[in-house]
Parts: sequence; structure tokens; C-alpha cells
Amino acid sequence: MDKNLIEKYKNEMLKMYNKTNKNTAVPAVAQTSNSSTTGGLLAIVTTVRSLYPVKNAKVTIFTGEYPDINVVDTALTDQSGRTKLFSLPTPEKSLSLQEDNTLLPYAVYNMIIEADGYIKNIHLNIPVFSGVTSLQQSNLLLTETAGEDKGPFIFDESQKYDL
Repeated sequence: MDKNLIEKYKNEMLKMYNKTNKNTAVPAVAQTSNSSTTGGLLAIVTTVRSLYPVKNAKVTIFTGEYPDINVVDTALTDQSGRTKLFSLPTPEKSLSLQEDNTLLPYAVYNMIIEADGYIKNIHLNIPVFSGVTSLQQSNLLLTETAGEDKGPFIFDESQKYDL
């Protein structure tokens, strides 16, 4: 199969997803005051079925929509398949207490996981709350066992959270 055709299809699907996944709330870091608040994000990268940790997987945290992404931070996984704790800007917790608020009380980040010999995973819309460490599991599939589908695999982590 033509790689350009696959890439074109992937880009078309991402554009369609971005057009249909617009919320009325703002899915970005909301700035409500001069004080900064942060939340944590830790990636746990393993093989499919969580059997083995994947060492030296490159984990990239970003915001924005493909292809206009803004890289926030990057790290490699350790021997246990875990990254460092990413400290990320978030809106203040008090946003969740405001009834007529149109801003989300959490920040939304995306993650790309790449490792030699594995299909790339992309996790979209990962919620990160102020003062909370979020754990993001990512199970990588070996390239040799993937057959014709060489990815990347895209996972949408979005859902409504009511604090």
C-alpha cells in the first residue's frame, strides 16, 4: 500500500476529528489569575497487555492540533517504562466551583510515544488537574506483529469530568 495514501488518510481523519470534537468549553489551559497552578503527568509505557516495560521510549507532551503542535516537554522512559513527572500548567481548582463557567477546570494535553521496533502511539485530550498527578498508560505493539497496519495508533482520552 502507498505510504503517501496512508499518511493522507491519517491527516484527513485527524482533520475530521478536530472539526467534530469542538466543545463549547475551552480545552486549553485557562488563565484566571497571576498565580500559577500545576498538575503532574507521568507516562507508563509497556508492551501490549502490560507484560514488559519499554525502556528508552521517547514521550513527547504537546498541545495544539496536528500539524500545528506546540511541544511542551520530552522525556525518555526508564527501565521500569516510566517517564519523569511532567509538571504542567493547569487552571485553578476554583473553576470547578463556578456554575456559569465556560472554561474547563483542567488542562488538556496530548502525548506521542515512540520506541524503536514499536508502532507509535498518540494519546489525545489527556486531562491534567491542578495539584493532581495523572498516570497515562500506553501499550506499544511490536512492528513485526502489526501486519499491514504500521500505525500510528491514536487514542482519544477525552470525556467530561464533573468535579
